[in-house]
Amino acid sequence: MTKEIFGKEVQVNEKMGLSKEEVQRRLEEFGYNQLEIRTGKKFFEYLKETVKDITILILIFATILSGYIAFTVHPDDFSEPIVIFSVVLLNIYLSIRQQKNAEKSMNELKKMSVSTSKVLRDGQIKEIESTAIVPDDIIQLELGDRIPADAKILSCSNFFVDESFLTGESEPSEKNPEYIPLEHDSLGDRKELVFSSSLVVTGKAKVRVEKTGIHTEIGKISSLINNEAANTAPLQLKMQKLGKALGFVAILVGFFAIGIGVIKGLPLETSIMTAISMAVAAISEVLPVVVTISLAVGMSNMAIKQTIVRTPSTVETIGGVSVICSDKTGTITENRMTVKCVSPLGDLSNTIFNITEDKEKNLLFLFYLASSIEANATVSSNPTELAISKALAEAFTQEELTNAASTVEKVYEIPFDSKRKRMTVLYKVKEQYISVTKGAFDRLSIINDKQDFYLQEHDKLAEQAYRVLAAAYKTYENFPTGISDDELECSLNLAGFVGIMDPARAESYQAVAAAKQAGIETVMITGDHLLTAEKIAEDVGILAEGKKAMTGADLNKLGDEELAAVIQDYRVFARTSPEDKIRIVKVFQSNDEIVAMTGDGVNDAPALKAADVGIAMGGGTEVAKEASDMILADDNFATIVAAVEEGRRVYSNIRKSLYAMLGCNISALTIVLISLLLGWGAPVTAIQLLIIKVVADGIPGFSLSVEPADKEGMKYPPISKYESIFSNGLLLKIIEISAVFTGVTLIAILVGQAQSVEITRTMTFIVLGLSTIVHMYNCRSTGSIFKMDFLSNSLLAATTIAGALIIILLVNIPVTQQIFGFVTISLINWIWVLGLSIFPLVYIEIKKYFHLF
Repeated sequence: MTKEIFGKEVQVNEKMGLSKEEVQRRLEEFGYNQLEIRTGKKFFEYLKETVKDITILILIFATILSGYIAFTVHPDDFSEPIVIFSVVLLNIYLSIRQQKNAEKSMNELKKMSVSTSKVLRDGQIKEIESTAIVPDDIIQLELGDRIPADAKILSCSNFFVDESFLTGESEPSEKNPEYIPLEHDSLGDRKELVFSSSLVVTGKAKVRVEKTGIHTEIGKISSLINNEAANTAPLQLKMQKLGKALGFVAILVGFFAIGIGVIKGLPLETSIMTAISMAVAAISEVLPVVVTISLAVGMSNMAIKQTIVRTPSTVETIGGVSVICSDKTGTITENRMTVKCVSPLGDLSNTIFNITEDKEKNLLFLFYLASSIEANATVSSNPTELAISKALAEAFTQEELTNAASTVEKVYEIPFDSKRKRMTVLYKVKEQYISVTKGAFDRLSIINDKQDFYLQEHDKLAEQAYRVLAAAYKTYENFPTGISDDELECSLNLAGFVGIMDPARAESYQAVAAAKQAGIETVMITGDHLLTAEKIAEDVGILAEGKKAMTGADLNKLGDEELAAVIQDYRVFARTSPEDKIRIVKVFQSNDEIVAMTGDGVNDAPALKAADVGIAMGGGTEVAKEASDMILADDNFATIVAAVEEGRRVYSNIRKSLYAMLGCNISALTIVLISLLLGWGAPVTAIQLLIIKVVADGIPGFSLSVEPADKEGMKYPPISKYESIFSNGLLLKIIEISAVFTGVTLIAILVGQAQSVEITRTMTFIVLGLSTIVHMYNCRSTGSIFKMDFLSNSLLAATTIAGALIIILLVNIPVTQQIFGFVTISLINWIWVLGLSIFPLVYIEIKKYFHLF
């Protein structure tokens, strides 16, 4: 026969398979049956990205200038360039660590490939490497096989395939070579096809390969992951913007300082050192480190709460999430079929199965007898049989079940057939016989006159999204003559129904409610059927009143602009493909939402990568985990809410650090600038400023990152990705405290100038350092410091005390006095600097008292 493959006509012989020569030709034309693997970035690529940061570039340039001046003016003292360059190295190291999120998704997909397969070649079945499979190969599949390529079924018997990793459906897919696909069929509806990496659950089949390698459905997913660029976190964008602004200011004031020096006739070396001091004052060398460490602390806290965060910026991003797009199977639900409803309808009192007074238990025992499981079964490839087995074990004690089973003797079985959708077992009970049939209600031949009533009861269960199975029976006084399907499966008495469902996780209900309270909408995106998805979504509170659901087919009828206009009205998307999931995520993002996507299957991986925060379940596939930003180790949907709370805490504390540090930066810059304009010279050197910004500003500022979460933090709406990190009055607070710092420091300069340059620098250094340390306690809360537990943040207490001691020791120890340019000051000067240093605290406390802060 002739067949078209990839747009070309080829000859196919289904009895002989492909010849060796034809296989070789197709390998050359179509390539090997394997996925594309991308290699990660090398160290120097990460380094190249890092040194593009303007803060790093300015510090490197300051190191070079400082080193040149040290070499030409004081070759015996390189302490200043060494200190500056140490800060450069620390920033580069932490930046590279933050970037280095190795993309292992493709390698994990490769692990899912099948090593060998049974293929018809040259008229013989051969076991070959699966990478050598080509389009139109004939493959034999049986129980336990993992399918090596996308293929069309030629023939099969009772053939079921687990495609949950691809479609999101809990139940194995029943295959039918005669199925005629409809125009808008999803992958889960394609009963005539099997897909690469799916698992054969029952039966046997002969299939013909249609697509291999990157052309398969899993190959498309790998391409989606490969082509999806990683999102830049909102915090990263905000900090990059801030870094560029501060860098621009640093460059501008540096040139300004040199210009002023030239105009005033100062030596070039003096002008350059003043410029370096101003540049160091303008940029926030420690802030990137503090932000990185704050995020690292958040990662550690999340790990304690069973959340593994793969990238530091995710800690902050999760706090701003406004939409959680959640997969259903294995995420909101348990991914475990369970009997949720037992509905006895027929009268079992006159049968030989009436083993207890409990009608539901009698009905379950009847289902058990019509199943292909043993009394002690603990595992099964069929989720439906497992569900019945579990329900039976919960209803009966082992002794009861053993006693009941001992009264019956299995005589004959008609196994389940996918075309007939039923199975029947004949038993001997004492001297009588009874046949029990289990299957789809519309495939059972019921004798009584209650057909309409039974149909109504069946539909009630079906409308609740249950998978409904019926059990019926037929009794015989003697062994039935001419055992056949027609004889055993006609004129049956209906015993009742069971409703089976993959139930929602218990914690999903509370998680959805908590997310809603925090202003976060939960959206279900699943490959499962619409009715099932709607039922689960209604139960857990996702599909609230006024919200709608749609299928992937309906989704594809809408353009992106049309979908963006109505997407806020929808909370459930069913029968979706991996491409649909990415599209939904991106449309939400186009509406300025920060989107988290949860999932556990391979089919979720591209959307996990496209989302602002991809959240994989710990029990999910490795592909999903490697494509995600964070992993829930306990598979608990509710853990997401705890992660959001931690993210909000981290973001709030980073704002506190900004308030603390930028106040110091701006005031230091202002002080140097005013001193330069007034001809006083630089009141502090670059190295003295660096000491202040690390010891008094940076390390204590980092300690603010462990401030406890605000109790009201989860009652506010999410922060917009476009909202400035200085919003809600933070910028005005920074400017205000900078003015206070500048005022008290200028007073110290004036007091010192009446004595000497060295005393001026020493007093300026102490006031800048101690006032910055004291200000840390202003930053902790909008409430008064006197109403807070001083030791509730023991790290801040320790670092501020240590910072204050270091500053005091540096200006009093002879060795450090000589290295850093300090002198011993008098008692009266100490009174001045200590009084000026605590003034910012007094000022802010007054404002807090009058509720003006």
